[in-house]
Parts: sequence; C-alpha cells; structure tokens
Amino acid sequence: MSKLTDLLNVYGADTIPTMERFLQDEEMYLDCLLSFSKDEGFQKLEAALQEKNFSAAFDDAHMLKGVAANLGLTPLYKTICVLVEALRTHDYANCDQQLHDIKIEKVRMEKIILQ
Repeated sequence: MSKLTDLLNVYGADTIPTMERFLQDEEMYLDCLLSFSKDEGFQKLEAALQEKNFSAAFDDAHMLKGVAANLGLTPLYKTICVLVEALRTHDYANCDQQLHDIKIEKVRMEKIILQ
C-alpha cells in the first residue's frame, strides 16, 4: 500500500476493491479523485438546493453518490446518501444541514488527496 491508500484507508475509504477497479493504477485513481474534488456537480447541487429546485438537486446528489461509490470514498458516499434519500422522499427539512455535512466530508477527502 502507498501513502495515499494508507491515508484513504484511515479516512474510511474502501481502497482494495477500488484499486482493483482501477487495475492497481494509483496515478489514474489519484487523477480521478482530483477531478471529482473539482466536479461542478457539488456547486450545481448547492445552487439547486438554494433555488429549492429539489428535482435538480436529486439528480446532482445522485450523480455525486455514484461517483463517490465508484471511487471507494465510503464516508463521503454515506453522507451523500442521506441527502439523496431525503430528496427521494421529499423530506426537505434538513437539506441545508445535509449539504453542510457533505461539504465537511469533501474537505476531509481533499485534505488527503491534496497532500
């Protein structure tokens, strides 16, 4: 294991099957992580929630959830899942807090990959 995967494991990422998906190509994996951290979907999600466009917010959150899962970012994935399920069931009361939680997890992930 490398320093990156060791740190991601401490974060809670599921790196073993993820690295299998990436054919053990850690450079490609890091490139995908960096691209994901800059993904405009995060900004689109925030904008959709601010505009109370919950259908668009659901689509954005669902996309981010899928990418987080494919990248093995379990803590971020689980945090996004909370918002996705709330949006799926039209429970909008805690969307602001759920978005805040997603931002916190995203920052935690970025601190690791930007080292």
